[in-house]
Amino acid sequence: MQVFLHPGFHKTGTTSAQAFLHENRELIWPRAALVLPKRIRDVSQACFDYAETLGAFELREITRAMRAFLADMPLNPNRRMLISAENLLGRMPLGLRDTAYPGAVNILSALIDGFAGLGWPVEVTLYLSTRERTGWVESIWAHQARKTTGKPFTRDLDDFRAAMAPVSLEAQLAEIRAGLPDVALVTHDVASFNAMRFGAGQPFVDFLNLPNHIQDQFVTVERNNVAPPMAVSERFIALNRSGLAREERTAAKRAVLFQAGMQEAYPDEEVP
Repeated sequence: MQVFLHPGFHKTGTTSAQAFLHENRELIWPRAALVLPKRIRDVSQACFDYAETLGAFELREITRAMRAFLADMPLNPNRRMLISAENLLGRMPLGLRDTAYPGAVNILSALIDGFAGLGWPVEVTLYLSTRERTGWVESIWAHQARKTTGKPFTRDLDDFRAAMAPVSLEAQLAEIRAGLPDVALVTHDVASFNAMRFGAGQPFVDFLNLPNHIQDQFVTVERNNVAPPMAVSERFIALNRSGLAREERTAAKRAVLFQAGMQEAYPDEEVP
């Protein structure tokens, strides 16, 4: 069984990739099982828990949750599987630690161990989408500014850049590569998606290796969850500092998006 596992990184085109997969799910499903974030939320929560504690019990819970999840999937030794869920590496980095994703190698190992419960050989290809540092940090900041759940995010961009200074996706990627030498690893920078036929969805199509007449039936999607203009994000920060109740703050943010002509850009609140 072949698995293409895409656990992140956050703010590297993951939502666009998932939109492509969802839009083309009827073409994908006969050829591969498809798993998107909402479907694997219990496993993501186990990954959150371990990333917070780095405890042995929480690490075992990742494998347990993964095996329980897989047990409910219609799988067989010849069926391929696509998984895209950025929370499988833990929460979005906020500069609270020097590492982007604490315990990432252990998390990925525990997820892969979950497949052993299927009882047949499984070949996992790990796919990590990446991004140049400046755009990545600014996108995380804008995302946190826009959020309507959790504690209001109030840092200005310069302060957030300083907090994120020790955090490096390149170092995180190197750690994963060194820690999982026997796992096939595919990486793509978001800048490369513009030249690809299916954009952020291209790596998944490449993995499936479908004939041209099937690929021709796939549809492209617009980029999803793109950061709003800087002025909009700055207004969100001001609202987060305003002391408004959550309901009032949420309504005010929606009004800002409406004024900017972006009210349809963010229809759902994401899990951090």
